[in-house]
Amino acid sequence: MNTAPESGNGNSRILIVDDNSAFMHHVSEFLQNTHRYVVCEENDPCRALETARIFHPDLILLDLIMPEADGTEVAAQIESDWMLHSVPIVFVTALITREEARDAPRIEGHRIIPKPGHASELIKVVEENLPKRFNNSASLHDGAFDRV
Repeated sequence: MNTAPESGNGNSRILIVDDNSAFMHHVSEFLQNTHRYVVCEENDPCRALETARIFHPDLILLDLIMPEADGTEVAAQIESDWMLHSVPIVFVTALITREEARDAPRIEGHRIIPKPGHASELIKVVEENLPKRFNNSASLHDGAFDRV
């Protein structure tokens, strides 16, 4: 578990669970550089529930396909936990294209976004899925999070 420094200014807490460490770190750095999010990285899906319990995220970005456990299994574990059942989950996957993602597809009620993708799309989905107390969409530059 890799966590960004704590922030006392009420920033949203985002947990990223992805077996691709390079991609996860790139997304984490991008989100942290907005100064609006505290980010925790977990690359072992078998530890995602434990990490979420410790970190107390406001939103989880969860890779859909991982070798040890797929994202739907991890999501089911999180949803069955009394402390975490209301935390929004957004699946991240290379199985859909940006064009397919425009229709806002869902699996088991969770939004799916493509990887790689555009930074503006990521921020939009994050802001749309955060609890309303955090939703403060500000415009950010349109970089890409597709380096990996």
